[in-house]
Amino acid sequence: MGVRPHRKRLELMLMVLIGLAWGLLLSELMKRTRWQNRSDRLKEESSPFPSSQRSRILATPPTTAPPTTSPPPDILAARLFNETRVLCMVLTSPKTHHTRAIHIKRTWGGRCNKLIFMSTKADRELGSVALNVREGYSNLWPKTRAALQYVYKHHFQKYDWFLKADDDTYVIMENLRAFLHAYDFREPVYFGNKFRQHVKEGYMSGGAGYVLSKMALHRLVKLGFGNSSICTSRNYGYEDVELGRCLAGVGVVGGDSRDEHGLSRFIPFSPLHWYPLPPEWYQPLLYYTAPDNSSDCCSNTAISFHYNNAQEFYVLEYIIYKLRVFGLNRELGQLPKKETNSRPTLIHFQAKTAELDQNALNKLVPGKNVTKPNYRTKNTSKFKK
Repeated sequence: MGVRPHRKRLELMLMVLIGLAWGLLLSELMKRTRWQNRSDRLKEESSPFPSSQRSRILATPPTTAPPTTSPPPDILAARLFNETRVLCMVLTSPKTHHTRAIHIKRTWGGRCNKLIFMSTKADRELGSVALNVREGYSNLWPKTRAALQYVYKHHFQKYDWFLKADDDTYVIMENLRAFLHAYDFREPVYFGNKFRQHVKEGYMSGGAGYVLSKMALHRLVKLGFGNSSICTSRNYGYEDVELGRCLAGVGVVGGDSRDEHGLSRFIPFSPLHWYPLPPEWYQPLLYYTAPDNSSDCCSNTAISFHYNNAQEFYVLEYIIYKLRVFGLNRELGQLPKKETNSRPTLIHFQAKTAELDQNALNKLVPGKNVTKPNYRTKNTSKFKK
């Protein structure tokens, strides 16, 4: 009888020791997890392109089915929405907040990863940002410059591509993401409808909209703005022309966004008014020769149309997203292949004491001061055809 109490004490001590061992083990595991998370966070913050880390995450398929409220993962448009993150920056003005801009918010703007309206007056319904610049067509360059600086300061780390559009431009976001899928946002490149006047390297039409890669916006703000030898500091001039000069000065390449037939994807006019023949002013401005073997004005994978009124936003919305033809397969098929060996020849920037190479530029972190170097450009790769 005297053995049982002794045995019970031993069992109790054993259970206490096992509990302590488990507690120490769990504590160590939690400590390691916290340190790992902190380490990952520090790596994220120290990189100018933290979003590049997510490619490693996306490469591992989920082990469980997604929630029923999420789009099916096999829908390419839904997948690209998460993989190719586009911030849409729409330039508007107080007098067109409710005649133009609000209709973007109710139609194609909802398909952006982030939609921002840039104006000179705040509007609660629209959600516009009030820029400290003068309004008017002659002030579009300082307005665009201020808008890009705002986006860089507040949203650079969260998005891969940065689209600028006017408040009378309609954009097919799915086609934009499919086109951008082939390119790396770490490359200094931007796309749009390329015109050839005023800028030797060409520039992208402001009305058709243009999209800058993450690296292009980084170079523009850190090496261009504030350096009058690269980007003009005057408060007038054509917005798209001045931006084209500025981007060329910091080594950003104007890419070719035409389709396989040589037809434009970014259209500086509306097909509702100019189909199939474009307006007379259009052809002389084109950087590329228009194909003569097509009766179409625009690509079947068009991305944007300019000069639309409020009603036409909803007409395009209906035709593109709702109208269906019985028995006709509307699927476009596979995504374009990734561009290989597409990195442009590196642009050399000469500073007084040393030359910045591509690796040094990549390490720049938004918010830090940068010495503005002189510059010298070289002809670049296949982006420039």
